[in-house]
Amino acid sequence: MQASHATMNAFADLVLVSDAIFTGKKSGAGPGFVAVKGDVITAVGPKSAFREWIGPETKIYDFKDELIMPGIHDNHVFFTGYMSMHRGLDLSETASVQEALRLLVKYADKLPKGKNVYAFGWDRETWGELPDQTLLDGAIPDRAVVAINRSKNYCWMNGAAIDKYGFKPDECSAEARAELLKEMLRDKELVTSEFLDFAQMLAGRGVTSIKDIGFDDYSGLLPVLTELEASGRLPLRVHFALEPVLEPLNIPFGLECQGKYRSDQLRFQGFKIMLDGVVANHTGDMLEPYADLPGVTNLRPVDYEAIKAAVLEADRNGLKCTLTAEGDAAIRRAVSILETCREQNGERDARHSISDLEYPHPDDLKRMAAAGIFAEVYAQVMLLNPSYKEAYMAEVVGKDRESRFYDYKSMLDAGVTITIGTDLPLFISSVPDSIYAASARLFPDASPPGGWYPEKGMPVEEVLKAWTINGAKHCFMEDRTGTLEAGKLADIAVFDRNLLQTPANELRDARAVLTIAGGKIVHDQRS
Repeated sequence: MQASHATMNAFADLVLVSDAIFTGKKSGAGPGFVAVKGDVITAVGPKSAFREWIGPETKIYDFKDELIMPGIHDNHVFFTGYMSMHRGLDLSETASVQEALRLLVKYADKLPKGKNVYAFGWDRETWGELPDQTLLDGAIPDRAVVAINRSKNYCWMNGAAIDKYGFKPDECSAEARAELLKEMLRDKELVTSEFLDFAQMLAGRGVTSIKDIGFDDYSGLLPVLTELEASGRLPLRVHFALEPVLEPLNIPFGLECQGKYRSDQLRFQGFKIMLDGVVANHTGDMLEPYADLPGVTNLRPVDYEAIKAAVLEADRNGLKCTLTAEGDAAIRRAVSILETCREQNGERDARHSISDLEYPHPDDLKRMAAAGIFAEVYAQVMLLNPSYKEAYMAEVVGKDRESRFYDYKSMLDAGVTITIGTDLPLFISSVPDSIYAASARLFPDASPPGGWYPEKGMPVEEVLKAWTINGAKHCFMEDRTGTLEAGKLADIAVFDRNLLQTPANELRDARAVLTIAGGKIVHDQRS
């Protein structure tokens, strides 16, 4: 690592020193320093040279052997989903339906007349039963009540809420709740506060940049983000993609966003379009029938022709698309759609992507690489299963094919550029957890011994690149951020140990101790 001699006459505002610096430019992590002045990195060099950058006002951090790395970019989050899991009454400590009902009635009585009642966090296993709609109808009949559970797959609702928002308690996906979420976003002051809390939570995990998925025209949140940026209070970089849910894909609005939102702090990233559902519940589209449902390849048909037409039109207008696909049949169709974009609209540096990619066929990974299609994987996804014994993969596809799940090695071998997202709130961004799951290939209980098909995992260094420079590339930001280099924006994360050398059984205890976004300290565990 070499210091930048062009700026030797200026002292740094911050100097970070460690025996473990992962720049993203060289292999491994080695000793050195990073100097920051204003919002940029002014030098990265050997430890022997860091004192040249120290003036009377310079703040020095000596991190010993703790890991300094580029700031984390989470390439797939839903702020609105997180918001809805924290809005209203917290029922996470309730032990029964009746206790929760009493708290809901008391909470509703304190709200203005007619105002919706929101709650979150209850757990079916703790309660021992699913709550009955009629209890809410009898106790709070005059306003909508929606209480989402801890697992985010069931909403305890009264009849007023079902009638008003048009979804059923067991149809509780973010897309199903789109009308409700749109209404929740109307309180601008509250949304601003919630977003700042959200950003602070992510800063505590080393996150300096996100790609947020917003429904339709991003109403409610886009004005908040615009005002925060204008006032200098937007604490992390927000890239946003629009998912058509209540309305058709809106090309004119996408073009308007592409022209208007292109700063380093707030940038439009095209559209997100759902293809299939979830392999675990047989709505993922598969090439071969499910092992536990003979003759069935998908319980929910996909209108591929309509999706293809929308993607072709977006691409024709120079707009980027992320296609969400889990099953191998859906992934194959997604690749074909994006290949057709090239064939019909001409080659360009589009940086389209496919997200989820739970069960890809190796042949299609090679096609992805050839077409320049990025992957957005959820590297923490194995942690949805408490243990290998309780995992669903072998059950749905058969023991002989389960190794094709989360096959990151084949992606890397094919030359696919991998980025990492969390589908937050499915997971909260965690670099240590992603290494535990995607590199060590372990379930939460540390099973199985030696890892689950460890040969299919990502090396730790590739995980770090997926969280940093690869995400920056996907967002056309690789010249501005993603690596630790002089002249780049000072987006930096520091963890309390060298994650490249941490044993698997200690990984999940690792924490971010310092986060710097655009030269500003946004999280400092030591202060």
